[in-house]
Amino acid sequence: MANSARRGPALAIATAFVLAACGAIGGSGPSATLCPPAALESVTVDTRTVPPVTYAILIDRAYTGDAKRSPSYPWPQLPRTALETVAAALPKLDLRSGDAVLGAWISHNSNQTSEIFLPITQVARAPMPDLPTAPTAPKLPLNKLECNEYAASVRTFNEAATVWRAKVTELQQGAIEQDQRNVASFVAATSAAIRAAAPAQDPVGTDIYGGLAVASGVFTANPGTHKLVVFSDMTDTIGNPVRPDLAQSEVLVALYHRDDASDQGKGQKDWEATFKALGARVPVFLPWAATTADKLAEQLKGSAR
Repeated sequence: MANSARRGPALAIATAFVLAACGAIGGSGPSATLCPPAALESVTVDTRTVPPVTYAILIDRAYTGDAKRSPSYPWPQLPRTALETVAAALPKLDLRSGDAVLGAWISHNSNQTSEIFLPITQVARAPMPDLPTAPTAPKLPLNKLECNEYAASVRTFNEAATVWRAKVTELQQGAIEQDQRNVASFVAATSAAIRAAAPAQDPVGTDIYGGLAVASGVFTANPGTHKLVVFSDMTDTIGNPVRPDLAQSEVLVALYHRDDASDQGKGQKDWEATFKALGARVPVFLPWAATTADKLAEQLKGSAR
């Protein structure tokens, strides 16, 4: 009985010591945690993607420069200036993998495929890197007696996660650098193709709606952000009945000029209403003197991606 009496207090003291030790580790009270908070390294991968941008460039080659239109800018000043401006602006754009560019003439039969001088070309996308499998986070402890083991598992996990993150970053950086090379190659090849385009004057007439239909078809086939650039005085003489869908497309009318100032102002208002009816956003009109490569790039980069 005496031994039993002695074991009772001894066991109680030992139990109290263990509980006190675990209590010191995990805290006490209603807000106490099982073990001290463990900071686990993140092993998530950012998979956000940026919607690609499709640029449709329409250039008026039926711009006759007769007395009714703009004798100030005789043929072939408009199409040649447009081509050079686009080629110079291309390197200034925020092009990314997946973005695409199309170039087509505005003529009396603009919706013919023969009017496409730059078939739609896309910036190549680097292959997705094959990432290593992320380490598995340690299981949470079942009781306070497992806190030390859990803390050791956390250290092991974090060391593995750090090594894993370094490898993932290396692979992702490699893909980014490949995308950058793809953009540079695309810009060089596309700029050269644009400068090499040879506009032939079309004396028959100007079918602007047909050109818009070409852009609409390209936009429909290429999801993402759509940006339309039209180089023209916006004088339609054909009257094509087609009314293409330009839903949420961004529109920039460049080298816009008519010698009659009142006609130029009326033309801009009429086309603002037309683009709205076709579903496009409010267009931006750049007068001839304001149409530079820098201004063109600024307008295209400043709009939403």
